[in-house]
Amino acid sequence: MTLKDFFKSKTFKYNALAVVVITIFVIVLLMLALRIYTGHGDSVEIPDLKGKTSQEAKALLDDLDLRFQIRDSVYTQETAPGTVLDQYPKPGMKVKENHTIFVTFCAISQEMIPMPQLTDISYRQAINLIESSGLIAGNVEYKPSEFPNLVLEQKEKGKPVQVGEMIPKGTVIDLVLGTDSNGETSEVPTLFGRSLAEAKLTLGEAFLNIGTITYDESVLYEIQKTKAMIFKQSPDPTEVFEVMHGTSIDIWLTIDPGKLQAKPDTIKIENSFF
Repeated sequence: MTLKDFFKSKTFKYNALAVVVITIFVIVLLMLALRIYTGHGDSVEIPDLKGKTSQEAKALLDDLDLRFQIRDSVYTQETAPGTVLDQYPKPGMKVKENHTIFVTFCAISQEMIPMPQLTDISYRQAINLIESSGLIAGNVEYKPSEFPNLVLEQKEKGKPVQVGEMIPKGTVIDLVLGTDSNGETSEVPTLFGRSLAEAKLTLGEAFLNIGTITYDESVLYEIQKTKAMIFKQSPDPTEVFEVMHGTSIDIWLTIDPGKLQAKPDTIKIENSFF
């Protein structure tokens, strides 16, 4: 039998067909084995845990082969004590099995802390002390003083707060800061690319206030706000050079890298000084 006749024979055709079938079978078998081993394609929809106790939340996640970890505990009157206040990732998202869900619980009771002494120190020192004490920095008022940039008073909802007074953790503390005289102005600082915390410090040292804080559509979760950067401000330093002490600066924040690229007009102005 010639080679040509062999390729035309039924034996060759059957053998070739058998090789193709076996090859396909082996490929399918390997893909199935890989799928089982890696869990590829197996995803679970995250349930809504808000309002559930820790036992209820853990039981629900265990049934879905998801893990459970407490991230924080925050007191609020809007949610039942001891129940889930927030979660990450958010409900409805698809994740792999064994994924960890981080939850924030509503504390059973509001933690009380002593009011620290913020007077007679610089604004920057006061802000650092406020944040390290578990309090929140609020607005800044300005009064003429021979001690500029020194904290003169500490207030909560417009009323003075005495050092050592027990107040709820997370209380917003407003400061009264000394300034040279009435009618003083400050240059509008460029806040582009800075975090909210950095902006507060920069504005405070310039005798200015944080105004409206807006997060764009890229910031979906509370945890992302700490990573957000400023991409827009009003007044814009390229349009308004100076403002009165105490002026509020509105800011917009994002985590979208495209919006955080240096603006041509800002670069042009900075380069003009060299």
